[in-house]
Amino acid sequence: MIIDYIKLKNYRQYRDQTVNLGAGEKGKNIVIIEGRNGAGKTNILNAITWCLYGQEFHISKSEGLPIVNTSALNDLGVNEKTTVEVEIQLISNDKNKRYKIKRTVWIQKSEKDDAEQISDRYLSNQSDGTKLEVFVQIGKDIKGEFRDPAHIVQRLLPEKINEYFLFDGERLDNYFKEESGGIIKEAVFKISQLDLLDRMIDHLNKTKDEFLRSSEGLTPEIKELEEKKTALLDSLEKMKNELGKQSNAKKEAKEHRNEIDKKLRESPRNIKKLAEEREGLEQDLLKLESELEEERKNRSDYLIEMSPLILTHEAINQSWRIISKQEEAGKIPPPIAKNFLERLLEKGVCICGTDISKKNEYRKNVELFLQSCKDIGNISGEIIELCGYLRGLIDESSDFRKKQIMYGKRVEDLEEREKKNNERLKRIEEEIKGCDVKEIKRLEEKLEEYNNEISNVDQKIGEIKVKIDNMKDERLVQIDRDLNKELKKEEKFQELRRILSFCNSVLDIANKIKTEIMGEIREEIEEKTKKQFFDIIWKKVTYKEVKIDDNYNFLVLDQTGRKALGTLSAGERESLALSFMAALNTVSGFDVPIVIDTPLARIDTEERQDIARSLPEYFKDTQVVILVTGAEYTPAVRKSLSKNVCKEYKIKFEEYKKGSEAKVVSYEK
Repeated sequence: MIIDYIKLKNYRQYRDQTVNLGAGEKGKNIVIIEGRNGAGKTNILNAITWCLYGQEFHISKSEGLPIVNTSALNDLGVNEKTTVEVEIQLISNDKNKRYKIKRTVWIQKSEKDDAEQISDRYLSNQSDGTKLEVFVQIGKDIKGEFRDPAHIVQRLLPEKINEYFLFDGERLDNYFKEESGGIIKEAVFKISQLDLLDRMIDHLNKTKDEFLRSSEGLTPEIKELEEKKTALLDSLEKMKNELGKQSNAKKEAKEHRNEIDKKLRESPRNIKKLAEEREGLEQDLLKLESELEEERKNRSDYLIEMSPLILTHEAINQSWRIISKQEEAGKIPPPIAKNFLERLLEKGVCICGTDISKKNEYRKNVELFLQSCKDIGNISGEIIELCGYLRGLIDESSDFRKKQIMYGKRVEDLEEREKKNNERLKRIEEEIKGCDVKEIKRLEEKLEEYNNEISNVDQKIGEIKVKIDNMKDERLVQIDRDLNKELKKEEKFQELRRILSFCNSVLDIANKIKTEIMGEIREEIEEKTKKQFFDIIWKKVTYKEVKIDDNYNFLVLDQTGRKALGTLSAGERESLALSFMAALNTVSGFDVPIVIDTPLARIDTEERQDIARSLPEYFKDTQVVILVTGAEYTPAVRKSLSKNVCKEYKIKFEEYKKGSEAKVVSYEK
C-alpha cells in the first residue's frame, strides 16, 4: 500500500496544499521532502497521524501555536469559523483498492483572537469533536459514510503499531541506548497482536473466580481461601493500576525529555558545557589580567631598582679590578694591629729589645708609628671593605640577566595563556552566537531532571513487577493448591473442580500459545534484523552475531564473542535500529508505507552515505517517505539515493505580517 496524496487545508503551516506522493516506475520507492527546522517538515508526519488517529504524536506538548494556520486564523473576524482538514488517499499495491481518509475539525476565532475548537454533535462523529470520514473504492464501486470509520483505519493502519511505520528518525540514535529489553518486548507484543489473547486470559481468570464465588454450600475453609484470593486479586489489580500509572508517568517524562532533547539537538552541541567553559575563561582572564599587571609591575620595579647598578656596572667592574690588582701586588698596606703597638708601649720594651719605658727618642718613634698606623689601618680596611662591596655589586649585576629572563618568562607565559583563552573564547562566542544560552542551560537542567525522574520511576516499576510476580507465582499459586485440596474433600465439589480444572487447562494453553507466538516472532525479527544489518554494514569481520535473548535484550557480538552493542558508532546503531524497524514492519503482516522524519540528523558525513545507500534495501517494495533537512540531504546523500527516488520536494516557508505559510514545491523550483 502507498500514500497517493496528502491534502492539507489550514493545517498548521499549510494553508492549502496537496502533496502527491504516488510511486513512479518500479524500483523507485523513495520520496524526499526537504525542509529547514521549523519549516513544517515534521508537521507532515503529524498531519498523517492526526488524520488517522486524531493525535499529533510528534509535536511538542508545549507547542503554543494552534492547529489552525495562523494566516487563516488572522483572516477571520471575531466569531467567524473555518475548518482544518487533512485528507489522505491510500492505494493498494495492485491498485484495485483506494482508501480516502479525511479528518475535519471546526475552528472559531474568539474575541481574544484565539482559536477555539467547536464541538458540534451534528457535524462531528469522534469523541474529540472531529469528523472522520473513510471512503473505500474497490474497482469502480465506492463506499462511504461508515458507521465506525475509526475501525476501518485501525484495520488498515493500527495505531498501536504506528510507531513502526510512522516514526521520528532522530530517536534511532538512542534506540538501543535505553533498556532495549523492555522496548523490544513491547514491540514484539504489539506486532504479534497478542492484546486480544491477553484480554481473553484476563476474562477467563475472572470467569473462573466467578464460578467459585457463585457456588453454593462452600465450607468455611473454602470461603476463607476464596476471600484471601479475592483480597490478593484486588491487591494485584491495584498494583497493576499503579504499574500503569508509573508506566504512564515514565512515558510522559520520556515525551518531555524527548521534546527537550530535540530542541537541544537543534542548538550547538554541549551548549551548557560551552557556556560553563566561557564563564570559566572569563573568570580566568580576569585573574590573568590581575596577575599580568602584578608581574609587569614587579618587572618594572626591579628594572628601576637595578638601573643605577646597570648604568654604573662597567665603572664598578673596573674599580673592583684595580683594587683587586693592587691588593694582589701588596700595594695596599696591611692593617697593623694597634693593640700590638700599645702593648709594646705598656711593657716598655720593643720587639728588638730596646728599652722604650722612658720618654726617649725610641719611644717617641713608636708612638709616632702607632699614630700613623691608625690612619693606614682605617684606609686599608675601607679599601678591602669596598672591594668586597664591589664584588657583591658585580655578583648582583650578574644575576640581573637571569632575573630579567625570569620576569620576562612569567609575563610571556601569562600573555600566552591570555591569548589562548581569548582565542578559545572567540571560538565559543562564534559557536553559540544567536543562542539563548540561559534558556538552553535551563533546558539541559530540565533534561537532567527528567532523566532522574525516569530512573526513579524505573526503580518503582521494577519493585512493583517483583511484587506482582511474587504474588502470582507464590501466594496465588499456593491458594489455588489449597483450594483444590479443600474441594477434593467433598464429593459435591467435584463438578466445580472439573470446571476450575478445565479453566486452568485453557489458561495454561493460552499462556503457552502466547509465549510460543512471542518466541516465534522474536526469532523471526532477530533473523531478519541480523540479515539486514550484516547486508548493509561495511564491517563484515568485526561483528559476527546479532541476537535477541530470552529477556528480549538486543546483543551484538564481535568476533571474540564479546558484547559490542555499547561500542557501536552512531551510524552502526542507526543501521541496527533501521534493520530492526524494517524487520518489525515485515513481520507485522501489514502492507503499509514508511514515513521517517530526519533519519540522518545525528550521523557523521561518511556514515550518512552508507545509510542513504542502504535505505532502499531496508524497505524493499515499500513506499518510503523521507523528511530531511538540507544538512542531511547533501549532494553525496542525494547521489546515493538518486536511482531509487521517484519524487523530490522542498518546503518553502514564507512569513507575512498576518502569519506564515509553508508550501511543498518540486525540488527544481
